[in-house]
Amino acid sequence: MSTTRIKDISKTTTDLASDTYGVFDGATNGTQKMARNDMYADWAAAYVAAPTTYKLAPLNSGTNKIDATYLPVSGDTPKGEWNASSNSPALADGSGVAGDYYDVTTAGTQNLGSGPIIFTVGDVVKYNGSTWFKIDSVANILDGSATAADGRSALSVNSIDEDAQANALKVTAPALYFNGTSSVVTVAHDDKFSFTDGVDDLPFTVSAWVKMEDASSFGIVTKYVNSGQYEWAFWVDGSDKLVFRLTENTDIGDYSQIKSDATVTAYEGQWVHVAASYAGAGPTAASGNDFSAAASGMALYINGSAIAATGSNVDYPGMTAGSDPIIIGKILGSFSEGSIRDCKIFNRELTSAEIAQLARGNDLGFSEEFGGALGAVYTSNFSAGVDGFTGDVRLTSAGNIDDATSGTGEDDALRLTCTDTTNSTHYTTKAGALLNGRRVRLSARVYIPGSNSNVDGIRFGDTITNNLFISATPAPDTWVTVSGEGVAGGQTALIMLQSAGSVTFQDAGGDDVVYIKDITITEIGTLADFRSERYDTSTNKLYDLSDNAFVGTGTSVSLTGREQPVYETGTWTPSITFGGGSTGITYTTQEGYYTRIGETVFINCVITVSNKGSDTGAFRLLGLPFTPKNTAAGQQGLHVPYAVNLAALTSVPTAFVQTNTAEVFMYDWDTTGASLITDANFTNTSQIRFSGTYQIQ
Repeated sequence: MSTTRIKDISKTTTDLASDTYGVFDGATNGTQKMARNDMYADWAAAYVAAPTTYKLAPLNSGTNKIDATYLPVSGDTPKGEWNASSNSPALADGSGVAGDYYDVTTAGTQNLGSGPIIFTVGDVVKYNGSTWFKIDSVANILDGSATAADGRSALSVNSIDEDAQANALKVTAPALYFNGTSSVVTVAHDDKFSFTDGVDDLPFTVSAWVKMEDASSFGIVTKYVNSGQYEWAFWVDGSDKLVFRLTENTDIGDYSQIKSDATVTAYEGQWVHVAASYAGAGPTAASGNDFSAAASGMALYINGSAIAATGSNVDYPGMTAGSDPIIIGKILGSFSEGSIRDCKIFNRELTSAEIAQLARGNDLGFSEEFGGALGAVYTSNFSAGVDGFTGDVRLTSAGNIDDATSGTGEDDALRLTCTDTTNSTHYTTKAGALLNGRRVRLSARVYIPGSNSNVDGIRFGDTITNNLFISATPAPDTWVTVSGEGVAGGQTALIMLQSAGSVTFQDAGGDDVVYIKDITITEIGTLADFRSERYDTSTNKLYDLSDNAFVGTGTSVSLTGREQPVYETGTWTPSITFGGGSTGITYTTQEGYYTRIGETVFINCVITVSNKGSDTGAFRLLGLPFTPKNTAAGQQGLHVPYAVNLAALTSVPTAFVQTNTAEVFMYDWDTTGASLITDANFTNTSQIRFSGTYQIQ
């Protein structure tokens, strides 16, 4: 191509009719032309051939992108996607170009040379010239939320008020202090603390605030004593790892447990919230998993977050109910050194969100407050009939169905039979089987014949569509246990038949059946709530705030933060005996009230008989709200401010509380001393009022 210079073009060059061409002919006012697009292409080829000369970066062929070799070395260079699970493409510290980065599209944990790093989708892995490091995704920081406020809720981050509450509790709330050599709180055995129904392990959760002076062998709460009655334990072991263990009762070597991967040594000397939960296990379909995999249903939490832990199982056949007490502050022969407060036991598996609430210092709501107080609210008995399931709708119920009739291999079942061939619902009801607003667990055994034309499932709840505790399609032609949980919205329990997952169906033959037995409805929630505020230093008693009202006894336990006697008011029911008998005694009035401050109880009562009965002997007043102290000083006098319709008295009667028994004797005084009042001093209309104080154990 010839060279055309601008100065060679005549100023008087003839104007062209179009801008399509330019004059490039090498001669003044010549007539040769070059197309503009050809000119651009010629220039572009020159740029591509010598990019460093013209300081322009060419584009890659095919992709039309600037090649990475032309990018500044000090700049950030996107390199595409990275699989953190398989390390693909392969990354390693010491290899790469500074500023290179990849978007993480598959989560995983990788050690690229400087220790394990946990990557989640949306993170970035970037190279700084020597090591690869993680940049957290903003979305992940907020748990996928769009705003910080939403992220606070999604991540269960404390609000300012909650932080203030938690910090105030740490500073001002009292705590039980265990000296590491002899301190312990013992709560007598109760069947509610044994989380088994004889077949399955039942779900439960334990939690507490602890401040460990020495983390090693720190017992938190256990039903696990040196008596051959081992059941379950939550503690920090000798290697400073948090452990939750279940045992087979008589053999401590047969167990299932979960143990934290990391030690908790770093938490020594500071308040930390710990919790352990269990989903339950067993050989039936009601279980979350089998006994051999019980550990997979356990979880450990610190400060409201689940922690990494490893499960193990040694010939674990499930828990067996024992008679060991609950122990706080000790594990086998090792005494805890440090403080414990707010020890709670739940007879259900709490969710991670609920455990986070506990770690914030919050309670879980009304439905939790009465958990386990009544045990089994309803246990079915179909041996003689339908046991109250009388609200049949488009089906008939029949009880006492035995194997000879059903061919199911079991006796004493309830049979539900479809009787309506329309496309509708089919159910039966039992009034009063639920407690409105209470959280319950329902379990039952079900047999559904494979010969049914439509019915293949069953539902339990308190309405047709809402509050469904169970919706199950069990295997046909076998007895299967089903279970579920929920908060009752009413008092009536429903059993609904279903077909292909729906309670609305048509059974054209009007003859499909279901057999049911062993229905159990149990309250679940806060089984025990042992708060340090309820530890009475005057009696060394720890009082449970749940509706179960368990009482623990402290040994060498001190209360730090605030020492104040327990204040309590309540009622009691007075009654009487003569010579230890109460045959035929009836009452018009039985009222008693008390106020307790520490170890001192103030009582008053009134009792009126309508028939004194037929027994004879010394009068005794029974029913005192607390057992008197077993010392000579415990035999304290009560005032009798009013007594009418008594007989043969020589003075105003007096009364004495007896030591170590919840009884009151009454005396008549004469010139030679006091004598016991007996049945002979009573009539069929006698009335007596008592008031006074006494010391308790």
